[in-house]
Amino acid sequence: MIAPDSAAELRAERRFDVVLAILIGVIAVLAAILAFAQIDAGQAATRADLDAARLASDLSARISVSEQATDSGLGAQQTALMLDAQALAREIAGLQNGDDAAMAVGKAQQSAYEALQAALTATSDTTGGKPVDAYTAGLLNATTRQLQTELTEQNRQVDLANAASSHEQLAVLGLSFLALAGVLTGLAAVLRESRGGRISLSAACAMAASAALLAILAFI
Repeated sequence: MIAPDSAAELRAERRFDVVLAILIGVIAVLAAILAFAQIDAGQAATRADLDAARLASDLSARISVSEQATDSGLGAQQTALMLDAQALAREIAGLQNGDDAAMAVGKAQQSAYEALQAALTATSDTTGGKPVDAYTAGLLNATTRQLQTELTEQNRQVDLANAASSHEQLAVLGLSFLALAGVLTGLAAVLRESRGGRISLSAACAMAASAALLAILAFI
């Protein structure tokens, strides 16, 4: 026969051992989940940071090259218009004065204007055909709308990187709580069914619950 007091103590010990075993299993599962969340969030943050940096670099190149192309195109267009005006003036003067040489020079300037105008049109209308590749053509022909779209995507990647970094920090914090829960669980296993053991076990459960909450937040 087992005395009632001894039987009660035995049942309490068994309950304590069951809770301890369950807590150890929960800590192991949460550790795996939080480790996966940390790695996944870290990789997502790295990818988003790289994409944001790439888009920022591409934006800078597009803005710089398109501005240079626009300025150069305007300058060449002004030169072409001046050449056309000079050709017309020479042809009119040669016709009025009967100067065949002036008319010949005017016609030559007119031909030069037409060749320059054709070159400018071909440059501004390029879509990546030879000798300009597709990427360079995209830099030359970048429009304000395209730049705004790329800027929006770059900002989105920055937001994704920040969100992923926050999730990674939550996972790390959860792992820290789990480490503390593991220490408290070990202490409870040593102290067993005593006041200190129960306090340690309760604190370990609280830390594990906090880690579980952080695991949920790390995936949201």
